[in-house]
Amino acid sequence: MSKKDNQRLATLLYEVALRQQIEKDVKSKYIKRIDHLVGANNELAHKLERCEKERAGLALVADSILI
Repeated sequence: MSKKDNQRLATLLYEVALRQQIEKDVKSKYIKRIDHLVGANNELAHKLERCEKERAGLALVADSILI
């Protein structure tokens, strides 16, 4: 191989490695963001369940007062 061929090969390998690193970084960033959003969604779902149970209990109290 000539020096020019070696330089071209080295450049191509560098580009491939750089693309892989960028892809890894982007995936990591979005996976962290998705995990955060899923956690926040789960927390809100639990709060909603608690509020619905509390509302049901208060509705029973209100119904008993009206009767």
